[in-house]
This record gives sequence, C-alpha cells and structure tokens, in this order.
Amino acid sequence: MKNLSNRRNLLLIAGLIALVAAPFLTTNNYQLYILNILGIYILLNISLNISIGYCGQINLAVAALWGFGAYVSTLLTVDLGVNFWIALPLSGLVTAVLGGLIGLPSLKVRSHYLAIVTIALAGIINMVLVNEREITRGAIGIMHIPSPKIFGFEIVTDFQYYYFILVITIIGYLFARFIINHRIGRNFIAVRDDYVAAQAMGVNTAYYQILAFAISGLYAGIAGSLYAHKINYVSPDIFGFHSMMLILTMTLIGGSGNLNGSVIGAVLVILNESLRQFEDLQLVLYGAAVVLIVLFFPEGLVGLFDRIRRWVSDRRKKTPVSEGVP
Repeated sequence: MKNLSNRRNLLLIAGLIALVAAPFLTTNNYQLYILNILGIYILLNISLNISIGYCGQINLAVAALWGFGAYVSTLLTVDLGVNFWIALPLSGLVTAVLGGLIGLPSLKVRSHYLAIVTIALAGIINMVLVNEREITRGAIGIMHIPSPKIFGFEIVTDFQYYYFILVITIIGYLFARFIINHRIGRNFIAVRDDYVAAQAMGVNTAYYQILAFAISGLYAGIAGSLYAHKINYVSPDIFGFHSMMLILTMTLIGGSGNLNGSVIGAVLVILNESLRQFEDLQLVLYGAAVVLIVLFFPEGLVGLFDRIRRWVSDRRKKTPVSEGVP
C-alpha cells in the first residue's frame, strides 16, 4: 500500500510538472491556443459526465448551456460594465438555474425520450440567441469582449491565459471529485444504476435528477464565460448541435462515469486539430478513429488504461520470485 501511495504521489507530481511546463514545449501561438481550449473542453466534459455518466440523465443541451453562459458573461461585462470576477460566477449560477429547468422533463421521461427533449430545449435556447437581436446582436454575435484582469493586470496572451484556465480547471476537477465522493455522488450513481431501487431505498430521485442537471449547467456556464473572454467574440453558431456532438464524443471515448475520462477525452481536441493537415480527409480520419475506439473499447480510453494496468499487475503476481542461492 505504501508503494502504491508513493507511486500515485510521484505520478501526481509528474503530472503537475507537465502541466506547468506545457506552454514552454509549444512552438507557436496556435499550439498554445489549443491548450487553452483543451482546459475549457475538460470543464464541458465534466459537465456532461456528471449528468450522463454519474446520474444517467441524458443531457444533450450542454452546448446550448455553454453558449448561454458565454452570453450571460458577455452581456454583463460589455453592456452593463460588470467586473469579470462577478460575471464569471454569475454566469455559472444563472446557467445552473437554467440547467435545473431543462432537467424538469427528466421527472417524466427517460432514456432516448429525454435525449429528444433536451435537444429540443437546446434548439429553443439557440433560437433565442439568434432572434433576440436587440440583446444578443443575433447571428452577427458580439465582439470586443474584455479580457480578464487580476489586480489591474490584463490577461491577454495565450501564455497568460493558459495558467488562468489551468487553475480554474483544476479547481473544477477537484470540486467534481468532491461531489462524486460525497453522498450526492453516491445518490447520483444509485439513480443511474437502478431508478426504482433508489426510490425504494428512500433516495429523493427527483431532487438528484434536477441537481445533476443544475451542476452540469454550472460547469457549462463557467466554461462559457472562460471561452467568451478568451476568444473575445461569441455568436450562436459556435454553440450549435455540432459542438454538442463533439462534447458527447469526447465524454464517451474518454470514459463515461469517470472524471479521469473527462480529461482524457478532451485530448480529442488535439487529435481533431492534428488531422487538419489532411484537409478533406480530416473528418473521415477523425470519424474512423472515434468508431474504432467505441467498437473495441466501449468503456472508453480510461477503461483501456485500467485493463493494461490490471494486466501488468496480474503478470507481476504470476511471475515467480527467484530464490537466492546461499
């Protein structure tokens, strides 16, 4: 046990060193930009993983919630002059409330019916963003979104923004870990595994279903605020159904029902961008890679890593220990 604990600590230290050193290993600003987007997608994957992976509630409105959070933060800072550090948590809280409202149909429908309902609600959100031109500027979007400031110091470059997003992503991951290890997380899993049995055991299933959607909205709203102030521009088409499919793909391939899978799945952003060099074949190669992973590793990449770890552990146990010759 002590060796296992030491190994985990060493891996944790190595991981932190790698995260801190990552910007210095890039060769251009575009690679830094991808690292920034990677952190935002980790938050979005956690958002979806909490509702689908842990609570079993199919929420295909995460991309719309992401967009809603981006617009809330944008409108607060651009139109009302609100400080970013107030707009950031407010966008998360407001989006959490909207997420809870989107979760209300889960009390009546489940499975693919719930998926259809959340897709429809996401479409309504997107229509509002497009049609309410006086507020959202319609399909044109909103430009010149101010960058965050810390003690008067403006975060402008991708290098600066990387560490800013990194800190918030780590906090988001640790908070999600706390939720999953808490009674809340155990009740989420109970609702996911057997809805009827959870009710019979006294779990307030309605409360935890709505809570899962609300927490999912919280993460999506925070990710939206970070994205808006990083890109300095938002428009409804960014947060469409194609973005939802990308987030869903990341979550499933990384490993649904596992927070580490949310991190691993976000690496698909790098895969998708690295395939741009193949131009017209990009989508074909990306789709083929996704299909192969889903077919052969249904538990996701995190499940594959667990298989390898168990295989190595079993081999070590079966390897006979040679006795020394006196």
